[in-house]
Amino acid sequence: MTSPLIHAIIGCGRVAPNHVDAFAAQPGISVRWACDRDAAKARSLALAYDVPAVTTSVAEVLADAEVDSVSLAVDHAQHAELAAAALRAGKHVLVEKPLAMTVADGTELIELSERAGRVLSVVSQHRYDPLVRAVHDWLDSGLLGRLVSVHAVLQCGRTTTYYRDSYWRGTWSGEGGSALVNQGYHALDVVRSLCGGLSVVGAMTGTAHLREVMETEDTLAAVLSGSSGALVTYGVTVASVVPWRTRVTVVGTAGTVVFDLDHPGTLHFVEGGPELLREAEAERARTTREEPSGIDYYGISHRRQAADFCRAVRTGSPMTASGREGLETLRLLADLYRTGRRHAVVPQPATAG
Repeated sequence: MTSPLIHAIIGCGRVAPNHVDAFAAQPGISVRWACDRDAAKARSLALAYDVPAVTTSVAEVLADAEVDSVSLAVDHAQHAELAAAALRAGKHVLVEKPLAMTVADGTELIELSERAGRVLSVVSQHRYDPLVRAVHDWLDSGLLGRLVSVHAVLQCGRTTTYYRDSYWRGTWSGEGGSALVNQGYHALDVVRSLCGGLSVVGAMTGTAHLREVMETEDTLAAVLSGSSGALVTYGVTVASVVPWRTRVTVVGTAGTVVFDLDHPGTLHFVEGGPELLREAEAERARTTREEPSGIDYYGISHRRQAADFCRAVRTGSPMTASGREGLETLRLLADLYRTGRRHAVVPQPATAG
């Protein structure tokens, strides 16, 4: 009989309910701790999800010898420090994106996890979406032919209050960016996985709408190339009136698909050969309407990633969203910011007509 695993949640903000739900849904897993610098947030999460222990001290959680693993759902600037502390304490770590603020810190974490023999994974729940997995399968099996181009866009709306009420969002030191690293991360990560890697050709950033409350970007546009030569365009903005909308268009020499990462994930368009059309129809028929445990656009695949994480902890099997995959997406983010900030759009003051 498999021995039970004890898990802890460090950081009890917007995404924490997804982590509690995801691990509580796994057989043989117990969520013991809710930890946050704000005691009220920790108590609220514990009460809502029947978590028995509450603390404001990360050290107290890491000192619990029975804790096998932790979720880190804190501000970006704390990821590297807390992940390193957890790994040194012998815990397996699931950390919210991004892995770290810098590639150097991310590399150190990977090396530390490998020396410690502990699982380190970055939250990339959309890699586990059934629809995304289906598109991967169609590419791998040749149903789409040779990949020619990918177009990905995310538009969403963030208010001035969202940034003013946060001690870290919209800052380079606390968030490491904004629209790209926070809201746009998952669409970029999925496209990178579909293309087998991406290289930056060009990028531009802009901060026109939210300049009064952020020092980072509210919009980014980029051109990239896939490892097999596919041409990729990518755009993200948090200055839209639309609350949340993604679209990913994948064009191959034998087929085209258009889908999203919203809730529920939807296959909007398919064109290609008879086998692709049959597979697409089966995917549409199979699609379930699972309800997310947290904010709806976070999707429903946190449970799938938690299952993969627990399997890796127990068996040593490789993860789809491994730490090294998270590091490669972090490298891509760094390249996009390095290029985009060199070509930032500075809005000009309006002139009287």
